[in-house]
Amino acid sequence: MTPTPDSDFSSHHPDAHLKLVRAALARRATDIHLDPLLDAYQVRLRIDGMLVPHLGMSLEDGHRLVNQFKTAAGIEPGTAFTPLGSRRKLEVAEDRLIDCRITLAPCLSGPKLAIRLLDASRFEHRVTSLGLSEKGLERFRHWLHTLNGMFLVTGPTASGKTTTLYALLHELASENRHIVSIEDPVEYEIDGINQIQVDHRHGLDFAEGLRTILRLDPDHAMVGELREPESAHAAISAAVAGHVILTTLHARDAVSAVTALRNLDLADHQIASALGVVVNQRLVRTLCEKCREESELSPGERQWFERERLNPPSKTWRAVGCPDCDETGYFGRTGLFEVWHVDQADYEMLLAGADEDTLRDHLDAEGHSGLWQDAVAKIESGVTTFSEVQRLGLSLPWE
Repeated sequence: MTPTPDSDFSSHHPDAHLKLVRAALARRATDIHLDPLLDAYQVRLRIDGMLVPHLGMSLEDGHRLVNQFKTAAGIEPGTAFTPLGSRRKLEVAEDRLIDCRITLAPCLSGPKLAIRLLDASRFEHRVTSLGLSEKGLERFRHWLHTLNGMFLVTGPTASGKTTTLYALLHELASENRHIVSIEDPVEYEIDGINQIQVDHRHGLDFAEGLRTILRLDPDHAMVGELREPESAHAAISAAVAGHVILTTLHARDAVSAVTALRNLDLADHQIASALGVVVNQRLVRTLCEKCREESELSPGERQWFERERLNPPSKTWRAVGCPDCDETGYFGRTGLFEVWHVDQADYEMLLAGADEDTLRDHLDAEGHSGLWQDAVAKIESGVTTFSEVQRLGLSLPWE
C-alpha cells in the first residue's frame, strides 16, 4: 500500500532531508527508509523496532530527496548502480548534531536509502535501565565488582546486545579504567573509551584488533562480536590469561552459547576457564503507561501456556493507544534477560564436556530463570503483553 502524501512536506526545499530527520527524531525513530515503488516513493520509520509508514511522494520527489541525502553524505548524486555507505553528522538544529549512517542500494525501481540515526542522547544507558530483574541486576553488579571471567552477551541481530555492553562500559569507564574496544561498526562514541573501527581493507579485523588492544595495556577490552574461529580464539585466550573481555555472540539462549563456541573450534577447557557471565536477551516493546489497561488471558492464551508447560501470568495488560504513544499502545522498548553466572559446578560440567541438555537440566535444578520466566514476570507487571513476547518467537527450554 502506498502511503498518503504529506502536504506539509516538500522535497523541493533545500533542507528537506533535515526536515525529515527532525520529524523522525520527534517520533523516536531509529531508522529512516526511503523505498522506491513502481510509480512512487514511500518513507517508513523504524519506531520501537517496528517499521511504520510515514509519508509518500512521487518518484520525482523521491529521487530529489535521495539526492539530498547523497550530497549530505558525500556521495556523488549521479551514483545509482553501486551500493555505498557513508557516515556523516547532520546539523538538525542549532547546536545539535546527529550522527547518521547512510546506506545506498540500487534496486530495480530506483535507489533505496536507509539512514540509521545514531542519537547519542538516547543511548546513555546504565545497567539499571536495561530491564533486568533484581536477581539479574545483582549478577551484573557482582561481575562488575569482581571482574572475573569473560562477559558474553548472546542473542540474534537487533536484540540489544551492543546496548548492554555499552551500559557495562559506561559503568567501568566511570571508575577511571583504561578501556579499549574493537567494533564493526562503532555505533556510538563513548567519552573515556578508546574505540577502534574494524577495517577489512587494511587488514584490521576483530582478531588483529584484539591483538593490538592487548599491546596497549588495557584494563578491559570489548570485542564487538565473535564471528570466526580466529577472533574467538584470540578473545578466549585473552580471557584465560586474565584480561577482562566483554563480547557478543549469536546464540538462541545462554546454554547454546557453549555449543556456538565449540563450533568456533574452542576446546572445553578453554570455554570453562574463560566464561564468567553469559547473558541471553531480546527486546520487546513496552506498554504505554498512559493508556494500558489491565486484562485477563484469553482462553486460547491460557491453553497455550498449559500446552507449553509454563506457569501463566496471574494477570495481563493490553495495549490501547493514545496520542502519547501515537495510538500504538506501546512506548519504548526494554529487555528480556537470561543471566547465567558460571559457578564452580558449571565450570566442572563444562570441563567434562557436558552437552546442552545436561547443562539445562543442571541449571533448572538450581532454579535458573530463562527468557520465558522473565517474560511472564513482565507480562504480569504490565511492562509488555503476551502478544508482543510471542511475536519474538522465543524458543522454549525443551525445544
